[in-house]
Amino acid sequence: MQATRPIVIIDEPQSVDSTDKAQDAIRALNPLCTLRYSATHKNPYNLVYNLDPIRAYELRLVKQIVVASATAGDAMNGAFVKVTNVGYAPGGKKPFAQLAIHIQSGGVVKEKVFKVKGSEDLHLLSNERACYQDNWVVDYVDATPGAEHVAFTNGRALNLGQEIGGMRDDVWRVQIENTVRKHLEKEIQVQGKGLKVLTLFFIDKVANYRAYDEDGKPTPGKFAVEFEAAFRKLIVQDRYRSLPTAALSLELLHNGYFAQDTHGHLKESREGRSTASDDDVFNLIMRDKERLLSLDEPLRFIFSHSALREGWDNPNVFQICTLNETRSATKKRQEIGRGLRLPVNQNGERVFDENINKLLVVANESYDDFARSLQTEYEEDCGVTFGKVPKLAFSKLVTMDGEVERPVGREQSEVIWKGLIERGFLDQAGKILPKFNPQAPGFDLGLPTEHAESKSDIIETLQSYEMERHVKPDEEGKKLRFKKEVTLDPEFQELWSRIKPKTTFSVEYSTEDLVSRSVKALKEMEPIKPAKVRYTETQAELGRGGIEGTVIRERNETVGYSGPLPDIVAYLQNETELTRATLVRILTETGRMQDFFDNPQKFMEAIAGILNRELHRLMIDGIKYERLGGEEWSMRLFEEEEIVGYLNNRLEVEKSVYDAVVYDSEIERQFAAKLDKREDIKLFVKLPGWFQIETPIGKYNPDWAILKHDDTVLYLVRETKSTKNFEKLRNSEAEKIRCGRRHFETLAVDFDVVVTASELP
Repeated sequence: MQATRPIVIIDEPQSVDSTDKAQDAIRALNPLCTLRYSATHKNPYNLVYNLDPIRAYELRLVKQIVVASATAGDAMNGAFVKVTNVGYAPGGKKPFAQLAIHIQSGGVVKEKVFKVKGSEDLHLLSNERACYQDNWVVDYVDATPGAEHVAFTNGRALNLGQEIGGMRDDVWRVQIENTVRKHLEKEIQVQGKGLKVLTLFFIDKVANYRAYDEDGKPTPGKFAVEFEAAFRKLIVQDRYRSLPTAALSLELLHNGYFAQDTHGHLKESREGRSTASDDDVFNLIMRDKERLLSLDEPLRFIFSHSALREGWDNPNVFQICTLNETRSATKKRQEIGRGLRLPVNQNGERVFDENINKLLVVANESYDDFARSLQTEYEEDCGVTFGKVPKLAFSKLVTMDGEVERPVGREQSEVIWKGLIERGFLDQAGKILPKFNPQAPGFDLGLPTEHAESKSDIIETLQSYEMERHVKPDEEGKKLRFKKEVTLDPEFQELWSRIKPKTTFSVEYSTEDLVSRSVKALKEMEPIKPAKVRYTETQAELGRGGIEGTVIRERNETVGYSGPLPDIVAYLQNETELTRATLVRILTETGRMQDFFDNPQKFMEAIAGILNRELHRLMIDGIKYERLGGEEWSMRLFEEEEIVGYLNNRLEVEKSVYDAVVYDSEIERQFAAKLDKREDIKLFVKLPGWFQIETPIGKYNPDWAILKHDDTVLYLVRETKSTKNFEKLRNSEAEKIRCGRRHFETLAVDFDVVVTASELP
């Protein structure tokens, strides 16, 4: 194996190469290279690609996080004490305990954890709250395994995990009932879509879900009892009693994943790791995931003792209820990661419906506390900083300079960033300030002329750094009300008859065009230069502030390539699927082969990219659409397909098929708001996601269908973008729009790209 110089691929390396011996074993394989994949690297080595949580959400690769909170209100009157940990410090001989108590701070009462060993007075630790005056002084801490407890001078003693005071029981009961209700609501939402709904409960003590009596027989814990009571209470309601779940045995609907020995006694599994004696629930969740996702499998509610670590995710988890209290030991990001994947239906196909793809976290703390804690973890573990915009945030935005596509770049991004600071939208550290409120009447960034066209893209970029974009408080999603009377209007029916036909496309292009365009693009390509080595000499200087370095000499040395040359034609044939004859002709006519000898790999990659781009352009330019006889979009889908909107992306309107518009961007919100107020607009429709046009590069969903009344009646389809020049861009979205234009030309429908409602004819 060593002789083959293998490529080593390690999944979840933080658990595999985390010791010196493991790393020695990997090196002993004599690998050509080692690739490590993880969301939580301990050592990032040489980072090749980073898909952080923010980017994953922006690409709609994960579910939206929605937070529902259950917190005790006005329950700070009595003495609250909870023992969260008992143990020994490293090398210490005297045991310590961690106690959660209520303290007086800044005019409010809040919970805080203290580390105590003995003689600590909770009255003093709480900033002299009167409820702790009754001799709440630590007498001793006992760390005997299995009998850990803390004794107080007032005669009270609390075991590890035990608490007194507060309203914790009321909180978790509310959490469980609301989680069950949300689960049933989700089942209603996905009925008929072939989706199994799963709910996950995290608990911090196994006995709270399942205990054993003296004879070793299992008995339900308080969480199991409350779950069954809540389910029985809800399932008999008219709204839920017709669900298929109502006909299943309650005992089979829920179970827990816990390591269990052969004698039937529970072991509190550590970090979700399995043992040889794992029970059938473990096998069902970890090894038989397809069976768990089947609607025929009754298990729908899973109780777990831990965050389950690697492998413990399931795409169809839609609700997570955190009944555990150990916030420091079990990270929130690890917990919610169990349900972030996009769901799959009974055919194993991913479902991309954004109305469905929401992960509800029912937390035992306020939304603000949850979001703040999650934000901290993202910042510490992923390098993501919410609410703080870096100088280079706008560098990849693209603008059109005549017919040429140009990125904003690093320098201009910093100019924009500084301009936003000057106008009070950011502070000196790049933190977003309250003045940034795109929905305020008359809002304007006040950008200079050269950046005015990028206004909408800049706003979208700024919004992407707001925590609320990624994690939002729970609210009842409001189903858009369908206005049947609108669809009965003859003019709407005429609009629909014009845009409802489906089409098919064909692509035509000539090899001569491809060769001539490719040769021209390759001749204009930037020179491919030989590799360089940067040589730097630095003089080290020792001072009171530490060691500092001063660069005294720098130079770049060109390193010519002298190894064997790869088969460039075979490489390009594999990358482009063009014939060898066509490739040889293109390479011969470019006159650029010297670049290949200077830096073969970089040259081949650049050539392949240009050839694919030119081929792509020819295909789009040569596309032709034809009507599909008898195939069309049914108006009934407006009524049958549910659309759900939330406060942060729903706009109430009058002149539409629905009572509201669900918008995707600030441009769309402003466009819909202005259309709804214009007297010459009779009605408009945000075309739903099911209205899709086939293109060579995927499906295209246009934005708006509009019926305009003035001197004449106009039937329009419009796409809203941040710039009129959007169609000139060479990205997939712009190319889909160009295909959409050809589709509507075939149907003789007026189609265009607009930035504002004032651009309508």
